[in-house]
Amino acid sequence: MQIARTGRHGPGTVGQGRHGPGIVRALRAMRPSAAASCRWANRLVSTHATKTNMDTGSKYVPSSARDAVEAAIKMQTDTEGGRTQEAIQEAIRLYALAMTMSPSDDEARSAMYNMGCALVKQKQWERAAECVVTAINRYQLRLSVALEDNDLRELRERREWVDALMEVKGGLSRNAKIDMRAEAKAPFRLPRLVLFSSLGIGAFTGLFIISARLIAAIKGGEGAPDLQESVQNFAINSTAVVLLGWLVDRDLQSKQKVVRVTEREEVLGRLQIELGGTRQLPLLRFRGQIRPVIISGSRDFVEKAVRAANPFYEKLRARGVSVVPVIVDEVENAKKAITEDPDAKIRALKKELQSQRPEGKGFGNKDAAEAPTSSSVAPPEPGLGVQETDKKWRLVPYQVVEWKEWVDGQKEFAGLQKGAKDAVNTYVQVQLDGTVRTSGRGMPDWAKFVDDLPPLDSVRTTMMDGIGSDV
Repeated sequence: MQIARTGRHGPGTVGQGRHGPGIVRALRAMRPSAAASCRWANRLVSTHATKTNMDTGSKYVPSSARDAVEAAIKMQTDTEGGRTQEAIQEAIRLYALAMTMSPSDDEARSAMYNMGCALVKQKQWERAAECVVTAINRYQLRLSVALEDNDLRELRERREWVDALMEVKGGLSRNAKIDMRAEAKAPFRLPRLVLFSSLGIGAFTGLFIISARLIAAIKGGEGAPDLQESVQNFAINSTAVVLLGWLVDRDLQSKQKVVRVTEREEVLGRLQIELGGTRQLPLLRFRGQIRPVIISGSRDFVEKAVRAANPFYEKLRARGVSVVPVIVDEVENAKKAITEDPDAKIRALKKELQSQRPEGKGFGNKDAAEAPTSSSVAPPEPGLGVQETDKKWRLVPYQVVEWKEWVDGQKEFAGLQKGAKDAVNTYVQVQLDGTVRTSGRGMPDWAKFVDDLPPLDSVRTTMMDGIGSDV
């Protein structure tokens, strides 16, 4: 949250401060055009304002947008270190109310941004991200402010923030990100396309000229070109045009395939891992640190597959391998419960997560070995990103219905469902950079993984991770 105090009783304004816009400084007068600029924001917050405005008879009633923003900021700063949810809720109400009172751009920027910070404290991640995006795109808040503010630390590690960065000005759009990753997988494709296209154009131009000479040679007459030489040149240029055209077409088709694969990998990166408490991180936060192996199928199959990895456990861990079990049986039960009772969605997902957490020996002895042995072990502080304790042998998928949908799409994409009785039981191995290295039906070949995957501290990992994908 961007705040600058101007005295205990003095007014403050929302301006551009030395750390960027959104900082409260000295209040400017309302501009006549401010009301028009906030119409869209009014629609955005009107629903929230209605929900949060409970009994206004005993609540502060501001006289202007400036007054509402100042009162909300004071409420947040006065409760710093011991904020109550009631105080934060009241601050959110005042910020939303300010947006309905014809605020200036500075006031709207502060209201939207600080409301996003307050919503983070309430774990309302999607609403918080929406407010920050609005402050950046519509009211010229600098993206660097949101990237550095400690009040948004928890939001920045979540999937909602990943999605928000694709929408904000100064961020990287989804298509641009996919194109960059696709080019990184084949860095010489673009130079090849330029070279082959140039040579192809030259060969086609030469073929056009030689065709005219060939026609003249066939007609004969005085000064006619040599027929044999003309036929030879025509054949050479025709072959060059066909060959270079084929090479260009091959690279273009290869690029389209890589883009489709990369799109699927970006969707996979958005799927979330349950880390306990209120912590969930998208899988992309683990990039560069683990090589996930997604095992999908019946409970019996998943248990058997994880137990089969026990003899290779130490070597697999040295290679950063972690398993993500997606148990189909419970996913189908969760889907059925959600269909019959839409309000049971959260209850069904929580029950599914609990059913997949290891109890006792769980999925093999290694799960129990990594489990905390004392209740005094505190979970990592939210907002600090992936910690060493998060990189477990067995990761718990969050919202497993989404994981199941991705696995089903991967089976269809990789042709794993064609004529296979065990198509429901599959595995997908992902590289450090998020590239899907391989997928297949049935049991993972753990011994082959040990042979193919270099240790994390290997030069091969640094230089070649992600190369050699066979989908």
